Amino acid sequence: MSAPPPGPRRPRVGIARQLPEPARFWIAHASRHWGAAAAPWTDLAGARLRDLEVGPAATLPDLDATGVDATGLDDLFYLPPVAPELAVDRDRWAARLIESGTPVLLQLAPGDEADVPGALIVHDLLRPLLAADVEPLARLAAGSTAVWPLIAGLTDSAELREAGCAALAAAGVACVQPLALELAPADRRRLAELTGGEAFDALFHGAAPSERELSCYAASRGLAAFVPRPLLGGTPRQQRNRRLAAGLALAGELWARLDRPVSVGQGLLLAARGAENTSRDLVALAREGNLGVLDWIDDKSLEIAWEIEASGSSATVEALLEEYLGSGA
Repeated sequence: MSAPPPGPRRPRVGIARQLPEPARFWIAHASRHWGAAAAPWTDLAGARLRDLEVGPAATLPDLDATGVDATGLDDLFYLPPVAPELAVDRDRWAARLIESGTPVLLQLAPGDEADVPGALIVHDLLRPLLAADVEPLARLAAGSTAVWPLIAGLTDSAELREAGCAALAAAGVACVQPLALELAPADRRRLAELTGGEAFDALFHGAAPSERELSCYAASRGLAAFVPRPLLGGTPRQQRNRRLAAGLALAGELWARLDRPVSVGQGLLLAARGAENTSRDLVALAREGNLGVLDWIDDKSLEIAWEIEASGSSATVEALLEEYLGSGA
């Protein structure tokens, strides 16, 4: 009797690492070979458009080949959307990661479902926004989080912004974070073809969409602008340092978006990287008044770190966020 045909070959696996940033949803890890969606989706880690022409993968990468359980990754792992028939395998991936101590960001399209307690769920609004259909936005669960991919001429109009934010607010969505996509020329051509050429000029010659403009408008409707950094694994010292790093990173991001002096913003981001990677106990140093011994932390970063250590939040960061969102009231 002949042997059965071999099953589909699983994609190669590799884990990409990037610096957690508020503009990239705090993602730290992702599979290099995923590509399992059946329709276009937003790459949260790279701010790109994916799978305009590529069909869905037959299977997901082999989790056992990643060595996740052995390496004990303890920062946010990104799982992009999948075709419906792969949802069970995707959920198994996520559950295994969470069990091993790795926090997970799970990306869904409106209408998709997942059964993964403990995962950070981000709903990708790309498909309904491309269709100018806000009805799926109104069906999102109260308290949920969404990403609004911004594409010139397609998802950035005032009419769509107003209708979409109204639907999200009525549903009780907690946060909608805009993400201006970096489109390759081939992506622009395909998008222009999908619209019958109507968006060609905006796609190729229009101004870049404004994340701030959408965030301001959404904030005036009660929607948060940035996804909070999720709780992480690691030692208690690492968790404390990462809390400081998150505050410094958000401060640096807002500082840059407000066009404040570049040198100060660079100092904030440098301090965020230092806090992320140091083995020193920054909270203990702050309590002792010794944070200044670190050569990578400047006066503004010290101010923010002391505020976070003292009260759990930073008045400086809150003031920057209020200024950033103020023009949308």
